[in-house]
Amino acid sequence: MRIISIVNQKGGCGKTTTSVNLAAVLASRGRRVLLVDLDPQSHCAAALGVPEREIEYSTIDLLTDPPATPYGPAQVAARTWEVAYGLRLLPSTVRLARAEAPGGGLIDASDRDRRLRRGLESFAAAVDCCIIDCPPTIGLLTFNALRAADEVVVPVETGFFAARGAHRQWSTLRAMAARLGRPMRVRMVPNLLHPERALDRDLLAGLRERFGSGVAPHPIRDHVEIREATAFGRAVVEHAPESEAADDYRRLATWLETEDAAVIEPPDAEVVEGSDSTPTASEAPTTPVSFGDDVRSVEVSARAAELVRRIRPTGNRSVASPTRVRIAVSASLGQTIRVVGDFNHWQPDGLPLGSLPGLDPAMVGIDIPASGPLRYRLIVDGRLGLDAHNSRVVPGPDGRPANELVPQRGSAPHSASSPV
Repeated sequence: MRIISIVNQKGGCGKTTTSVNLAAVLASRGRRVLLVDLDPQSHCAAALGVPEREIEYSTIDLLTDPPATPYGPAQVAARTWEVAYGLRLLPSTVRLARAEAPGGGLIDASDRDRRLRRGLESFAAAVDCCIIDCPPTIGLLTFNALRAADEVVVPVETGFFAARGAHRQWSTLRAMAARLGRPMRVRMVPNLLHPERALDRDLLAGLRERFGSGVAPHPIRDHVEIREATAFGRAVVEHAPESEAADDYRRLATWLETEDAAVIEPPDAEVVEGSDSTPTASEAPTTPVSFGDDVRSVEVSARAAELVRRIRPTGNRSVASPTRVRIAVSASLGQTIRVVGDFNHWQPDGLPLGSLPGLDPAMVGIDIPASGPLRYRLIVDGRLGLDAHNSRVVPGPDGRPANELVPQRGSAPHSASSPV
């Protein structure tokens, strides 16, 4: 059984669309395909017309109670949905969102980062290829998918910020290769391409120059048939089999079946503390982690951040110990002042600013641990905006402007703003 994980930390890049259509094409060629939805949003079920209210067995059941013996045909049929001939779906439900939480059944398990591989082994006799649709985070769920995968496919939009994020994704996978202790076979798939646009063509050329044979020779173009197929709950090869959209996915499947993937070798790194286990949520930091020149400011979820923090880069460089930055603004800006950013994974509620020791009484602020640059925005009386007193502005995770703080090691907490 060949296992392919579809991974990208950026939402909206086409992970589910790629997963569904690649699985459907492989099934149409006579392969026995299992599509595994590892995203709690259950987009695979929606894209294939599977009603969530009728799902009884899902990926959370596989992860919390992996079978000990191989499944026979009847057991496979009872736990999956046949959505097309040769294509079966192991769906997710919202219950999967609790898997990474304390008491959720995964984080407390001694083999918590190997549960998916164990579970999938029970399907091996009935499956030729397994496609895993990963969530848009690097946490325990995605780490399970990376542990299980024979190779990784990274869909990348050919937009400026998405292409920029591809470099970070590659660096993240290199860091994960070091954590896994083995090379990773990786393919990058340019997605939603508009070939008539000069910018799209330039960005595609840049991806190929940077990642070489790791980039699919035939990108997935932005076809209306893809959106129509999703709306009808079908794969595009079923909805519009003669379309150029279907041809794009057929070429992608052929590339996966006939050409070798690029190989990301782990950096020469020493895993310190002698542990091969995943940390608990209480042990893990919530800030981006800096890896020097090789992996800069890789944004990972709280649990994976600790995994990556333990990697020591090559040479004389070492992982910087966290320092602290201070975001401080005038209290007169509004009745309520909060901040949202990398440090809280951009959760919309943000964190409140308040009085701090040594801070002018007319100011409110917050001290945040940081191992690398932090992006943020202010929320003043419920309205999201920039900090006018911080001139450093960079793209946020959604491509819109955000302020950035770059901590200086060995110095006092840096104040982002001065009194108005």
